[in-house]
Amino acid sequence: MNLRQLEVFYAIMQTGTVSGAAKNLHVSQPNVTRVLAHTELQLGFSLFERVKGRLIPTQEAKTLLPEVEKIYLQLGQFKSLTNKVKKGHQHIRIGAPPVLASKFLTPVVAHFHQTHQCSIELVTGNRSELCDALLDNALDIAVAFGEDTPAGISHQLLTKKSMQVLVPISALTRLCFSENQPSSVTLQTLLNDELSIIALDRRDPLGQKLTHALEQIQADFAPSLTVRNYSSGAELAALGAGIAIVDPWTASQYATSDSLKRLHLSDAIDCSVSLLTSDLHPFSIATRSFLAMLKHHASSE
Repeated sequence: MNLRQLEVFYAIMQTGTVSGAAKNLHVSQPNVTRVLAHTELQLGFSLFERVKGRLIPTQEAKTLLPEVEKIYLQLGQFKSLTNKVKKGHQHIRIGAPPVLASKFLTPVVAHFHQTHQCSIELVTGNRSELCDALLDNALDIAVAFGEDTPAGISHQLLTKKSMQVLVPISALTRLCFSENQPSSVTLQTLLNDELSIIALDRRDPLGQKLTHALEQIQADFAPSLTVRNYSSGAELAALGAGIAIVDPWTASQYATSDSLKRLHLSDAIDCSVSLLTSDLHPFSIATRSFLAMLKHHASSE
């Protein structure tokens, strides 16, 4: 029995008449009669006896009914699943470096989770880990600093930002800045200060850009302090161990610190945020909806 034959059989079992079955299935009575006759011919036995205008199930039909009901239950569950998928009821896996996961993405994730029937997994990792996860289909999308990507990964600019400086309050006088007024500073000025610049790991996309910018001014630049985590650099600066040059989200966390002053760089170092996606795996409906919300959020950053 194919699905159409099962539908006709089940509808007749429910209503007891051809007309009732036809009404439930939104088809003509001749269509129901034709399908039933063909089904009984294929099976080699009768499913119903015709008694005074009604169809009375045979013992064979009663034997088949429990299994048909199981199939109908599974079909109902499948239909419910397809409706959920259509509405975006799915699981989204999103990756980002820790600072972008906790500061840039969380407002979007929170809003999306509250307005959509969708579970979300937000994981952190460095850029290479995120790209590997995208290629392995362990992530649906990722957000990261920089634009360099390996084969199979595409990038799209989300928001354009520049790195910022966190200077210990004690260094402001030497740098000729007022503690109460925002200002900008050049890399040359920072390199000339007695406090050393806290470098970022060269394997990090922002670390690469910062090191390149510093070496353009001072070819033999050799840091005495290097960190992989941006907040570690900020914490060291807060303790007076050096000058940190970090992303704007990390800088904003320390903007109200009593021990640090946030300054802008005159010779800006780009730390734009990009959306990373795999060229091999298509987006789900839920992921597309999330991306629309993410891009709207990024445009207002």
